[in-house]
Amino acid sequence: MSDSGLITLIDYDAGNLASLEGALDRLGLPYRRAATPDQAALEGPIVLPGVGHFEAAQRSLRERGWWRVLPSLVAEGRPLLGICLGLQLLAEGSEEAPRASGLGLIPGIVRRLGPGVKVPHMGWSQIRQHRAHPGLPNPEGGWLYFVHSYALEPTVETIYVAEHGRPFAAVEARGNVMGFQPHPEKSGRAGLLLLQSSLAWMGVTAPQPEVPCN
Repeated sequence: MSDSGLITLIDYDAGNLASLEGALDRLGLPYRRAATPDQAALEGPIVLPGVGHFEAAQRSLRERGWWRVLPSLVAEGRPLLGICLGLQLLAEGSEEAPRASGLGLIPGIVRRLGPGVKVPHMGWSQIRQHRAHPGLPNPEGGWLYFVHSYALEPTVETIYVAEHGRPFAAVEARGNVMGFQPHPEKSGRAGLLLLQSSLAWMGVTAPQPEVPCN
């Protein structure tokens, strides 16, 4: 298969790659792990997963050469998908690490959830459409799985919204960049559909016509 049909998964010791790879396997979507930019596919979408602390993840991406390269790849037209902390790193910065800048590919500062709710937010939350997007369906009040303490506030770039103490951005998109605050790979059929739809919009389609039922 040519590189144009490959998904590059950034491997920087801050992403839950095993469950994400399992979801892509279920969808029949081809992928490649890449610890450094020279290991990435020459074409196709790049996925930036992430769990943990904002500044530690930023430092790891800098050490591996991704921090400098990602904005250039996006400017050249490569689709980029951030998941959980990966979405937060796409923003301008985070309250979790005031001294560490974000990639600035999506506007806004990531802020702590609340007030008056348990943090971290761990579990299922209902999402609703904030604005239409050609690559994503209307979730119609579906539920997705979240594990996070910080999130972007909704803006004109926001596709889906959820709530935990306050409304927050569940899915963001700007140009060829998209980000999920929930973990689609851990969100059952709804999450698989979301992952399949977004990657199809980015140019990678599965051989089977539908998401598996279980």
